[in-house]
Amino acid sequence: MHVGMWILYALVQVSGSALQIPDPWPVVIITSVVFAFLSVIFYVNAEWLLPRTLEKGNKTLWLVGVAVFFVYNILNRYFILYKIYPAVFHLPPPKIEWVVLVNISIWWWFNAVALSTAYWFYKLSIKRERKTSLQKEEINRKEREQLQLKQEKLELEVAYLRAQINPHFLFNTLGYFYNKTANSHPDVAEGIAALTNIMRSSLKKKGPDGMVSLEEEIEHIESLISIYYMRFNNNIHIEYSRPDNLHGQRILPHILITLVENAFKHGELHNAAYPLKIKLTLDDHGLYFCINNKKRIGPKEISNGIGMEYVQRQLDNTYPKKYSFDIKDTDLFYSLSLHIATTEITLHDQLLYN
Repeated sequence: MHVGMWILYALVQVSGSALQIPDPWPVVIITSVVFAFLSVIFYVNAEWLLPRTLEKGNKTLWLVGVAVFFVYNILNRYFILYKIYPAVFHLPPPKIEWVVLVNISIWWWFNAVALSTAYWFYKLSIKRERKTSLQKEEINRKEREQLQLKQEKLELEVAYLRAQINPHFLFNTLGYFYNKTANSHPDVAEGIAALTNIMRSSLKKKGPDGMVSLEEEIEHIESLISIYYMRFNNNIHIEYSRPDNLHGQRILPHILITLVENAFKHGELHNAAYPLKIKLTLDDHGLYFCINNKKRIGPKEISNGIGMEYVQRQLDNTYPKKYSFDIKDTDLFYSLSLHIATTEITLHDQLLYN
């Protein structure tokens, strides 16, 4: 596009004089060379000099550069008219007074500088407009995220309030059912106790650090496993392992239990060859939690679909750059591995226990 514009510009300038002489080619060629030199001024000014001087507030240096362009323009016109023209076309140099040559040079120098500066201002305005647009988009995106977070917080608060509806009545009722069935149906009583433990863990307030003890989260998981064993009359296959000493570690609540619930909802529990595997380990580098299961074929338990999203979001907010969460999802099998790096506080706790 730029090349086409320069060719058109040169043709317009040369057309008048070229049509009035018998052999127009020398004029056409010399004019083309002149415009080639002018294009150098145009692009050096617009693409190199202005961004490094005027855009950074250095007007003096830009004016020095413009003055250099002026000297350059006069010298190249002299070189073209008095050196190239006679040598190429074997004609005497044109008889042009120095005053006229300087005036012509000033005119074309001014055109090149003015047009290139206008072109640069146009590009700069587009650049700034695009930057402003991107900034507005970023602000709007952050506002949407904040609005979404507020909405999610409100929904969680509403859900929490619903769960808090007379919890004493709920626990007292479960305690009544437990006492009624403890002797006659001990297995049912055990299930009620496990369910009570899960509900108590869900309703329990977090500590000032927003965490709960890892021991509580593990008890929550073990209660859920116990309920599933009773629900299916022990006809499920689970390999579960955990360390005996949890070293007083603390963790974000409902993270591990959500991962286990997801495995129960979608995993095959009745195939002895492919048991659901749940493994928790601790070392000096942190916590490792792994789940492996074969996918269930056929209808699955009803799920609200927000569990894994909740886990990912909470991990991002609470353990930024301090965790890894890898999922392998194939047609038949599903596995996940969560590693939460040990913090300095946790390391201190471990030293106390060791």
